[in-house]
Amino acid sequence: MKIIYLFIFIVLQSCYSNAQTLEGQWSGELVINSQRLPLVFDFLKSNDTLGGFMESPAQSSMKFPLSSVIVSGDSVWVEVKSIGLKYVGAKSGNVINGIFSQGGFQSTLMLKKGERMVTNKTIGRSQKVLPPYSYDTLDVSIRNDFDKITLAGTLTFPKKAGQYPAVVLLTGSGPQNRDEELFEHQPFRVLSDYLTKNGIIVLRIDDRGVGASEGDFATSTIENFSKDAISALSFLREQSSVDLQKVGIIGHSEGGLIATLLAGQHLPGLDFIVSLAGPAYSIDQLMVDQLYSVGKAAGMLESDLIKARAINKRNFSIVKSNLSTNEAYAQLVQSMKVSGVAPNNKQMERELFSMLTPAYRYFMRIEPESYISKINIPVFAAFGTLDIQVPSTSNLESLQKLLPKNSKTVLKEYSGLNHLFQKAKTGNIAEYAEIEESLNPLVMHDIVEWIKSL
Repeated sequence: MKIIYLFIFIVLQSCYSNAQTLEGQWSGELVINSQRLPLVFDFLKSNDTLGGFMESPAQSSMKFPLSSVIVSGDSVWVEVKSIGLKYVGAKSGNVINGIFSQGGFQSTLMLKKGERMVTNKTIGRSQKVLPPYSYDTLDVSIRNDFDKITLAGTLTFPKKAGQYPAVVLLTGSGPQNRDEELFEHQPFRVLSDYLTKNGIIVLRIDDRGVGASEGDFATSTIENFSKDAISALSFLREQSSVDLQKVGIIGHSEGGLIATLLAGQHLPGLDFIVSLAGPAYSIDQLMVDQLYSVGKAAGMLESDLIKARAINKRNFSIVKSNLSTNEAYAQLVQSMKVSGVAPNNKQMERELFSMLTPAYRYFMRIEPESYISKINIPVFAAFGTLDIQVPSTSNLESLQKLLPKNSKTVLKEYSGLNHLFQKAKTGNIAEYAEIEESLNPLVMHDIVEWIKSL
């Protein structure tokens, strides 16, 4: 689920030394819930263009390519699109002071040149899925004829011949691979393994522009992702071992929203949906509630939360409006001035314009309520009580109020689970990386039993 920390900026002090190059290795420690996570940025220069890699040695040996590195004066802007990471800082000699952000998490991060942080700490992942498998797997290509792109995915199915229920898995927001990989967690790989072992065929796909899938993720909207889902569903229904009376979508977060929108439009061939923390009321209002929950979990004072809520509500209404980009930007700037924050630097300007991209404005205008009220197929909707990104209470209330009666529909709240459906202590986004569990077994069990009962 998308999170943007609106207008809660730490203003970086101006630096006056830009004599040294950025090339080389820079390291620092990210503080997450009082624990330290070493990060390493390796900046490389090729043909006058800066690039390189980022790694988190405490989590894995993987090196993530830097999507873009921009240096302007003493300002440094780094992005790793594959994992939704950004770092914006100001360089002074061999030190960069900046802001690290990924998903909804945001923190200060100081990098030092030539100092590689090393840790012996290993964060376990208790649900890793490794071959050999007790079922068959097949790498597949799915053609999206709407947008003329080809998506890549993995189909898993029981070895024994027969007709089986089948599902497409849809990831949450941000560019994600077919395993919905985050912090070395692979929840969709875990879910796919569990479902297939229990007699359910699963198709999981790389998001467009991610992994082996074609397309441009950055310029795509929910409408484009919905077309990807429709194409994947059509492909699944063509498989000879699929029970054509039991074909559905399991979507997490934004994927759950897409499943809801398609169900509300009576997509042919869609027999049921499973929405895991899928938004169930107007996105602009959900974002206001989300930012409040995130701020509260981070320890913000109630008085500050109330002020921020009013600012966010006003700004989201501007984003949601039909104003042109320039008109909306001018109103956002005015709104910030009224709130006592003058957007007078390039980073803040970029943040404001990022809210006015066609994809984000499209997202902000979505109102799931009108679709929910038209759904005529069974729904399994689940939420965690510690979810601070898609709060369980308000979303469950919306579904209970709007969903047409269906004896097979199940709405369920899981105590102590966060947005990723991990057993958590606080629900804080920074906690995701520290939990061994990738996807709670009870949730997977309940999904299987529900699908089999249809």
